Amino acid sequence: MQEIFILRHGHAEEQGQNESKTDFDRKLTEEGKVKINKLGLFFNSLEEEIDLVLSSPYLRAKETAEIFVSYLEPKPDLKIVDFLSCGSSSKEIVKGLMPYSSLKRILLVGHIPDLELFLGKLIGAEQIGLKKGSLAKVTLDNSIEFSGELVWLVTSKLIKKFKLKDKLAVSDKK
Repeated sequence: MQEIFILRHGHAEEQGQNESKTDFDRKLTEEGKVKINKLGLFFNSLEEEIDLVLSSPYLRAKETAEIFVSYLEPKPDLKIVDFLSCGSSSKEIVKGLMPYSSLKRILLVGHIPDLELFLGKLIGAEQIGLKKGSLAKVTLDNSIEFSGELVWLVTSKLIKKFKLKDKLAVSDKK
């Protein structure tokens, strides 16, 4: 059985804002960084493990992945892959994941609508909405057919309800 975690990148600059000249170069905002830090803390409290993190090459996704990985123990490898770039189809994502089918727990960091459509495909739905910084866990019944069950989906709004502030002050130095 394989577990796929799906993480939409955090809040990012608007295109053309500050140094971001293109969509590819958009950075996370301070709000985006804070929310991904809190998500990382929350995930760490679940005592889940991840074997490999695959991220879109877009800057906001890479930053999201780097922040999130900083909370994981043991630290998984982080690999930047083109098949999670903006505009990827579910078919391209499935094909891109094939070389990693032997791994038990993989985190994908990317964009919408690509990840929303892929998540929907995994669980037999049309599309599942993912707010910025949302994280979903899917257990695959069969990694060859890429069909599975949504175990949970958390949003930054839900994370706010948890008392993580004390730990975040210490962890902000990451």
